Amino acid sequence: MHEAFFFGPTDRQIFGVYHPALGIDTGVLTVICPPLLSELNRTHSALRNLAVALAQKGQHVLRFDYTGTGDSHGHLADASMAHWVEDIQISIQEGRDLTGCRAVRVLAVRAGALLACNSVGSQVDIDRAVLWDPIASGTEYLSTLDREQASVIDTHHYLSRAEQAQVSSEYSIYGMSAGMLSDIKAINSGVYQAIDAKKFRVVCTSSAGQFPVENATEVVVPFECYWETKIDGVVFSQPVLEQLLTGLTAA
Repeated sequence: MHEAFFFGPTDRQIFGVYHPALGIDTGVLTVICPPLLSELNRTHSALRNLAVALAQKGQHVLRFDYTGTGDSHGHLADASMAHWVEDIQISIQEGRDLTGCRAVRVLAVRAGALLACNSVGSQVDIDRAVLWDPIASGTEYLSTLDREQASVIDTHHYLSRAEQAQVSSEYSIYGMSAGMLSDIKAINSGVYQAIDAKKFRVVCTSSAGQFPVENATEVVVPFECYWETKIDGVVFSQPVLEQLLTGLTAA
């Protein structure tokens, strides 16, 4: 059971999917902040399944698409980092208004973790942030996009030299503005420092110790996500989802 709808500013409508709590209502709202670009599509099925599992555990869940992505209004070329950060704040408030929940938990994936912690760190009171393979900084994220583009060129051998040069320039396959790229580069690990380390649950698919907050709880679930090399492949791992579910529902 779920409800798809639009919310937010009239000139920048955000697409969301609400999963109401089933069975005993725990009074908890979880807002799912997806990753960006190709990873948004790759994790869609996994995050939908996670939302259903959370609802079955008695939580209210709100999934959404950032401005200019997925089914939300606007074009990626016109979106800004400020829009995406505000989208999270608006989504949390929408979820609270919709459900009446006071307890809020956030699930964020990859670069979505940077956005979520930037958004909620100093402005929104949450009681838990569960992160799946969080990116440490905007510069690191742009490096992953570099490697993604290199993978695209390697995979599409039929591209001419001119086409390869175009694909390689300024992340052209994503269509982001120069302003957006500059904003991403400016985000650093300091956004994580604004949240109490005790509120973090970090699920890593490679190795622990990479998250830039001391004393944060980290769990390693070995799984090859191929984030940067198989940009068309679906990422779905039941053990990873089970750890995310545990992190979001544990007392």
